[in-house]
Amino acid sequence: MLNVTHKDALVAGLAMFVLASFLAAPSNLDAFATPFHARSTSAGALAIRSVNGDRYGVRTAIRVLMFNASTYSLELGLANHAIDGGLETPSSMCRSTLGCVAAVNGDYYDVTHKGQPDPGDEVGGIIQNCVLLHTPEVSHQQVNLDSQQVGNGLNWSESIDVNGVNLPITAVNQELPMNYVGVRLPLSGTLLFTSPYDLHTPTAPGRITDDFVQVNDTTTPPTATTTIPLTSTTTVPTTSTTVSAPTSTTTLPSNGQIASPTTINSTSELTLVAKTTDALRVREGHVEISVPLGSPLASLQVGATVTLTTKSSAGCNNIGGHPILMSDGSVVPISEADTYMAKKYPRTVLGWTASGESILMIVAGTDGETGATGHQLDRLLEDLKVVTALNLDGGDSTTLYALGRLYYHAGRGERPVSTGLLVVPNP
Repeated sequence: MLNVTHKDALVAGLAMFVLASFLAAPSNLDAFATPFHARSTSAGALAIRSVNGDRYGVRTAIRVLMFNASTYSLELGLANHAIDGGLETPSSMCRSTLGCVAAVNGDYYDVTHKGQPDPGDEVGGIIQNCVLLHTPEVSHQQVNLDSQQVGNGLNWSESIDVNGVNLPITAVNQELPMNYVGVRLPLSGTLLFTSPYDLHTPTAPGRITDDFVQVNDTTTPPTATTTIPLTSTTTVPTTSTTVSAPTSTTTLPSNGQIASPTTINSTSELTLVAKTTDALRVREGHVEISVPLGSPLASLQVGATVTLTTKSSAGCNNIGGHPILMSDGSVVPISEADTYMAKKYPRTVLGWTASGESILMIVAGTDGETGATGHQLDRLLEDLKVVTALNLDGGDSTTLYALGRLYYHAGRGERPVSTGLLVVPNP
């Protein structure tokens, strides 16, 4: 783990911010000894090309990884395959993912003092394989990897029906309280945690955590039966009521297995098995909901059944970034207040061309001294015929790993990060 104290707060207008840890360290330019590398497959090609940045005023190396959607897909990588699971290098994420051929760093994240409880807390929202894994800490730009669309925020809603009372979920798998540069989020609201969350649930006077097990969900075929053992001495009803899922255009897996309780556009049935004021690790098949004592959930008795509904039109794979650079073929103006994009920094950019080719572009540099500004990125993307693009985390997080080789990292060594974008072959 890189020994850093925090990420600098970056202003982006209308209270929009992003976080990046910028250490003044020399760029690893030796990794650019090979100006061009391509691998052809029977179904297409994945290529890494160099771009001369002189005409754009960029004096550092630029690398563009390009591939066709008919051959390869983008997949989200999570540090140690968990939410708030610490930090991991993009190359390590790729090596631990079946079929992965390339990787870059992903969304922004918080880095705290060593020993504090929230290293690697993600800033934006995360939907992976149709499951809502993390809700945004703040207003944040997002990208739908499946539809190749960008947007200002993650569309999501989650609520729990408690005896006819509809209780909105405030956050999913989000660590609270959250305190770092520019962010002060208190421990409040109705907080839901599932097994991908790697930390303990929060505790505080005046709050209680309800421990549920997932009984069934409407994405499971009617003929399928799933038994989940209950770790409680209380007798719990073994029958359940079928609940209709909201109408959705998302195609969900139907393999006879119980789906995640936060699968988008589905409804799950949960049974309360325990109540506690202690911090918990979320076990597989369990859902923890932390609430204030005045909540309808706080008075719920063990053995009661509730329904959890998750909705989103953000697609099955969605990750955050900042800012949007291109949308529908047009450059998106960058706020003058966004000093992060006005300065030259190492950059990582995700984009798509008009013909549907995906690109992952990195710009080398030394934080605050060399690299590219937002306007220079715009000119680069226009010349590459990119029509949709989102800036990802940059600075010392900037990394490109491909075909078993680390092509570039910006700091003293490849930085462990919270999320990555992985390139994998299509099935």
